[in-house]
Amino acid sequence: MQGFVLKNILLLATLGISVLAHAAQEPSEAIVLDSTAQEIGLESEYEKTFEAVANEAECSLILEQRMQDPAGARLWRVTLNGKPLGNLETHAPQNGSDPSDDGFHRVGFAIPPDTLETGTNELEITGRVLPLVIRNLVLKFCPLKEALALGAVTVRVLDGETKSPIAARIVIVDKKGRVTKLYEVAGAGNATSRSPAPDKAYRPGFFYTLGGGDSFSLPAGEYTLYVTRGMEWGFVKQPIVVYADQPQSHTLVINREVDTTGFVACDSHLHTLPGSGHGSISYEERMLTIAGEGVEVAIATDHNHVSDYRLYQPLTGTVDHFHAVAGDEVTTHNGHFTAFPLDPRNAVPGGVRGRNPLLLEERDWAKLIADMRQKGADVVLLNHPYWPTIAEGPFAVFRFDRQTAGRRTGPEFNFNGWEVVSAANVVPDPFYALEDWLAMLNRGLNMTAVGASDSHRVVDPVGQPRSYLESPTDDVSQLKQEDICRAFIEGRISVAAGIFAKLTVEQEYTMGDLVPVADQEDIAPKSIKAVLHVAAPSWIRPRDAIVYLNGTKVGQQAVNAVPGKPTDQNLEFSIGVPSHDAHLVAFVLGDKIELPGWTYYDRVTRAVTNPIYLDVDGNNQYSSPRDTAAHLIAEHGLADRNLSDDQQRALFATGIINADEAVQLHVKDLLTAGKDAK
Repeated sequence: MQGFVLKNILLLATLGISVLAHAAQEPSEAIVLDSTAQEIGLESEYEKTFEAVANEAECSLILEQRMQDPAGARLWRVTLNGKPLGNLETHAPQNGSDPSDDGFHRVGFAIPPDTLETGTNELEITGRVLPLVIRNLVLKFCPLKEALALGAVTVRVLDGETKSPIAARIVIVDKKGRVTKLYEVAGAGNATSRSPAPDKAYRPGFFYTLGGGDSFSLPAGEYTLYVTRGMEWGFVKQPIVVYADQPQSHTLVINREVDTTGFVACDSHLHTLPGSGHGSISYEERMLTIAGEGVEVAIATDHNHVSDYRLYQPLTGTVDHFHAVAGDEVTTHNGHFTAFPLDPRNAVPGGVRGRNPLLLEERDWAKLIADMRQKGADVVLLNHPYWPTIAEGPFAVFRFDRQTAGRRTGPEFNFNGWEVVSAANVVPDPFYALEDWLAMLNRGLNMTAVGASDSHRVVDPVGQPRSYLESPTDDVSQLKQEDICRAFIEGRISVAAGIFAKLTVEQEYTMGDLVPVADQEDIAPKSIKAVLHVAAPSWIRPRDAIVYLNGTKVGQQAVNAVPGKPTDQNLEFSIGVPSHDAHLVAFVLGDKIELPGWTYYDRVTRAVTNPIYLDVDGNNQYSSPRDTAAHLIAEHGLADRNLSDDQQRALFATGIINADEAVQLHVKDLLTAGKDAK
């Protein structure tokens, strides 16, 4: 016995006086492991050795971190003596946060019993992802709950009309407006798992709930809870004060503020980590984020992989929340395409069954799109054409002419539409993509404008940009795939980024319709009445509504939105009828969003209606401005395009050409040798 005691005294002596002191200290005392700021990144990781004694009870590692906002899949892993403690996660910057904040966040990890060893211990932070700075690493000899003074918070979210639980998103920010790490999430298992439970989806400051009551813990302090459910609903702001070991419960009621009867909300661009190989969200988490943002049609678009959300809806309790469509983001070196519907059991477009490389080698759009169609895709959309930059995107690569929508090189644009509003589009202003799309319509390209989120993470809200599809039913359980596809193919869609808009002509015709303007005697009226319905929740403020005829602004009105109140207005426009066919489009522009939790709305909010087509000549079909230009040239006997000066003067004296800038532009383009390209 004396030998055993002597042996341990000698061992402790070799560890130094400090360890002996810590062994005798009260549990509330601590060892400072590293007080200096340490930066690690792609070329480095963090290792720290220190002396301690074995822990019989839980103790805690506390540190401060500052990390960039990564979109990739890999995380910084924290291990002690080879045993995982958890991951360091991004605290995404938020609207309204203190601009003077240094970006450091205090986080903690529980150290289970018997993790520390008597003698030398090794702490590692590994991953080699985006740069991370850590500082003030402290080992506390008490449970994490005590070290951080954690208090439990339970939240239920109810529908204001039915008083029943409803899916929603909860954003939690501290008194500086910063998101904070969530601890002790009820039913979420251990902290080292990426997706610990099928019915949980959370990240620092973000929690998706189905409304029935969820619990998590926060360090003692002042916080604000923001509850939202996408752009059709209002929000709840609930300040709270958390005290150590003092549970509290809140029931928050959220109300619908935007009526979208006759339309269903669709996000046609969604990713998961297991399906795409990057990002940071599981299939189960994706189901909850879709439900919590009020999206009713979700199209799976993992990179070169067909995912089927229907397999995961029963596991997460989201079967009744949305209609899932299996699709694919066919990803190439010169463009990305959404293709749907597809059968997950079959080979994916451009390759084989299962997972393909992130980028396909095939660059020929015609071959790729033909393959998509052959494999069952009724709808093909071009995604974020200005990503990663305008100069590197497919429009620039194919030398797209922003006035005529012609191209000097490249394939036929034979897809159904493209993401005019996308979180991934890198454009200088909100009109840039709109102008390109209007130029395509003037050329006669039948392109449906689409809005989509391209969400890769929990903290990138689904449906920020979204498409409202005209639908014969508002009941998700009754939605049919053919009706969904029809809306994309026929342009029966209103694009929304916070604002819902619907354009109607003569109280009857709306997006995708052909309006017979002339009467039975083929006499067109001088003007027609258009009504633009604009709706937005109380936390979004629309400002201006603009109507375009053949891409030219023919009407503009201010939206009389009252701050803090929902917007629900009908704006009337008298549209002069031209002597030829035309298309009518509306655009609504609003303020950026001030609420935390939004990564796209910090730019501007907006809405885009797809075209209503005016059949002025009474032939029961629509002619684009380019078609009209070609007809005028033929009428003047100028098919060979070799004009004398007198012929040019006669042609350009035509009233139609003078009255319509788009027609005039295309007359000139058609008469210019070499520019009548694809």
